[in-house]
Amino acid sequence: MKTISVNTKISELIKENPGSVDAIASIAKPLEKLKNPILRKIMASRVTIAEASKMTGTKVDDFKRVLSPLGFIFEGEESAKEELSETPKPSWLKDAPKEIIDFYDVRPIIDDGADPLKEILHRFKEVKPGEILCVINGFVPIPLIHLLKQEKAEDTFVETISDKEFHTYFLKKKKDAEVAPLAGNKLQINGSDEFSEILAKFSDDQLRRIDVRELEMPGPMQAILGELEILPEGNALFIDHKRVPVYLLEELADKDFEVHINNVAEGDVKMLIFKK
Repeated sequence: MKTISVNTKISELIKENPGSVDAIASIAKPLEKLKNPILRKIMASRVTIAEASKMTGTKVDDFKRVLSPLGFIFEGEESAKEELSETPKPSWLKDAPKEIIDFYDVRPIIDDGADPLKEILHRFKEVKPGEILCVINGFVPIPLIHLLKQEKAEDTFVETISDKEFHTYFLKKKKDAEVAPLAGNKLQINGSDEFSEILAKFSDDQLRRIDVRELEMPGPMQAILGELEILPEGNALFIDHKRVPVYLLEELADKDFEVHINNVAEGDVKMLIFKK
């Protein structure tokens, strides 16, 4: 028997009992995506039971119903569904003309088993300051919300259209001055010149380099976290990666590291991480 709560991640359930995949998938159609290995990687390690409930418009009790027969014991019970549906639409969205909203329906991409993250980040980059990106999905993209709120999203709002359609709005910060707090932020997306300037602050002796492009998941994250654990004070870790590592960024969100990313080209992402 394993004791779990609404804060238990889906990946922990699957690790404890692989039968959890089919059990959770039986709760609602959006959760059937967990059967797809790619989407399981996207969701399972970053989403808790409470968040999965919000994402899919289900109840925590539904999870208890299917997981208890597998030997899981719940500590505490609560529903997460109502929180989303009762949130009023913010003024920045209520008053926004449709001309300043870029609607992007990622459902066909996900239905094909692909990860739309890269294209979402690209489209958000192209959104003008003060304008809005709307990601249309079959569930609430909690990891994406966390990621963009770390970057240049001023605010976000999730609109529930139906139990199979959710519109997640991301408001781009209005002007550069409002991005100034990013200087003290843990995550910064840099152009090549700016990234080189930051890199130049560290001598070769202060720089540890690793290339994780050929590693299979979750190898890149494990390798990077392992290096960060032993990174000496005043040193930096330079990483060659083939994509922006969303899960790693969330893992580092509550840690005392500063992260710089230079997305050079498809399959070529440079990262620099050091203690703040």
